[in-house]
Amino acid sequence: MSNMKTKKSQESQRLLDSVKEMYNDPGEVEIRIENLKIGIREAEQAFVEKFPADSHLLDIGCATGRLCFALARQGYNVTGIDVAKKQIEQAQQFAEKERVNVTFLQYEMPTLPFPDASFAAAFMGNVYCYVPHRASRIAFLAEIARVLYPNGEVLMSQTVLDSVLESYEEIYDDNHHQFAPDYETLEEGDGFALGAPHYLHFFFAEDLLAELEASPFQIVHSVLKEGKITCILRKQNT
Repeated sequence: MSNMKTKKSQESQRLLDSVKEMYNDPGEVEIRIENLKIGIREAEQAFVEKFPADSHLLDIGCATGRLCFALARQGYNVTGIDVAKKQIEQAQQFAEKERVNVTFLQYEMPTLPFPDASFAAAFMGNVYCYVPHRASRIAFLAEIARVLYPNGEVLMSQTVLDSVLESYEEIYDDNHHQFAPDYETLEEGDGFALGAPHYLHFFFAEDLLAELEASPFQIVHSVLKEGKITCILRKQNT
């Protein structure tokens, strides 16, 4: 059992490293720089309006800071974190150039470098799929809950398979079979980005919601639309 636990930990780190490699790629950084032009999205704006303008907010997987800058310009105290050092460097450069007050930190999933009860709310867009292993993903949610105030909330969005596939078997293509043999601890739904050894977990909405319900959060709202599920999660106080 201990040997399997060690193997899982080692492979988890390798899978996380593959995610960092993907998002440190110059092409990915350029995409996120272009995304700065998008600003805040409708669902994000609707969510944040329930919090006072000086609230402390956390953007998990902030990339080059699209959402962070939009929130900061509305008066919020914003911290953005990302596993990719190159994304954070771009965000910091832009913050200095535009003189926008945002804190940016590179971090290592699945722990968060903050004290308990540091934030009123958090944002997490298409990040959850990059945490290897179901138990670790649920532990990551517990870590997010730890750094939120009592009754703190998360706006979470995640791409799901519902509109394109009927079973997880369909993701096990040539790309998967090329890279999966390098790992012994992959779980159902684990896969790799097209044409590359970069890890991500594929979800059907039902399975994603089941994981969220096993966490310290209550799902207070969820919408499945165009292959993406968007949820508001509220920390359950024990």
